[in-house]
Amino acid sequence: MSVICDNCLDKAKYHSSNTDSFTGRKFDIYFCNRCFIGKTNLDKAFDFTPHYPKNYYGKDGKKFNFLIEPIVLFFRFLRSLFCYRLFNKKDIKLLDIGCGRGQFIYLMKKKGWFVYGTETSSISATAAKKKVGDDSIFINKDLSELENIETNFDIISLWHVLEHLNEPKKLANLINKKLVNNGYVVVEVPNFNSIQHLINKNDWIHLDCPRHVTHFTKEGLINFFDNKKFKIIKSSTLSLEFGFYGMLQSLLNLFVPVPNYLFFLLRKKDAKINDIPFMKNYLSLFLTLILFLPLSIISVIFEFIAVILKKGGILRIVIQKI
Repeated sequence: MSVICDNCLDKAKYHSSNTDSFTGRKFDIYFCNRCFIGKTNLDKAFDFTPHYPKNYYGKDGKKFNFLIEPIVLFFRFLRSLFCYRLFNKKDIKLLDIGCGRGQFIYLMKKKGWFVYGTETSSISATAAKKKVGDDSIFINKDLSELENIETNFDIISLWHVLEHLNEPKKLANLINKKLVNNGYVVVEVPNFNSIQHLINKNDWIHLDCPRHVTHFTKEGLINFFDNKKFKIIKSSTLSLEFGFYGMLQSLLNLFVPVPNYLFFLLRKKDAKINDIPFMKNYLSLFLTLILFLPLSIISVIFEFIAVILKKGGILRIVIQKI
C-alpha cells in the first residue's frame, strides 16, 4: 500500500508503525524516497484532541518531576547561547514558534532581544505570558494568522515543532514572508534516519505518533526549505538534551516490557501516561533500575559514534534567507 506524499506528490510507501502511549492506538508511517520525509498516515479530519490530554502537558505546563525540571531549564539556557552567538548583539527580533512555557524566549529577553512566541496550548501559553508579557505570546492553532503581525523578524526558531505540523510547507512559506533578508531560521527535529531509530524501529520514543505527523531525515529537512530562498549555515545531529537520552531509551526498550518506561518515570505524577498493569509495571521498573547504569555508558558511546556518522538522534539546522 502507498499514499501520496504531501511535499512532492510522489508515492510514499509503508515504513513502520507506532503505538500512541496515551490511547494505545496504532498508527502507520509512510516514507517518501524522493523527498526523504516520512508522514504519519492520518485522515484529513483527524481529531488530535484525545491525543493531547491534559496530563500530556502536566500542571502549569510542567511535564517532568522536580529533579528533571532544572535540567530542562539548563538546556534552554544552552539554546539561548546558541542563538545569541548568531548575532552577538542586542535589539534582535525573535519569533519562537511553539514557545511552550516561554523559558527560552525569557532568557533571550534578558539578553536584550525583542521576543515573540506562539503556543497552541493555553496551559503553556499562560505560563509563557507570566514570563514575557501578554503582548508577546500568541495563542492560536492557525499559524497563518502570523501574517497579520506587522513585525518582521531577524530570527525564527522552531524547537521540536515542525514534526507536529500536519502541513509544514505552509509554515515554510510563512517563514519566508516574515523573515528579514539575511535572517536566520533555527530548526530542531528528531532524526528519522538515526541509529537509535534503527535500533528501536517501532517503539523509538521520538516517533510519538500521532503527535509527530512529519518525520524528517537530514536530507529531507534540508530539501524542505527552498534552496533558492535559503542557504544552509550549520547542521548537526548532536544533541546533549535529547540525543544521549534517546539512545538510552532505545537500548532499554530492547529489554523492558513497557516501551519508553524511563520517560514514564521522569514525568510528573499529574503528567503520567496511561496506567500500566501491576506486574508489567514492576518488572519494567526492576529491569530499568538494573540496566540503567551499564546501558547509560553504552548509550553515550553509541550516540557519539552515531554523531560521527551523522546519524545522531536529533537534527539541528541553521538556514539563512538569501
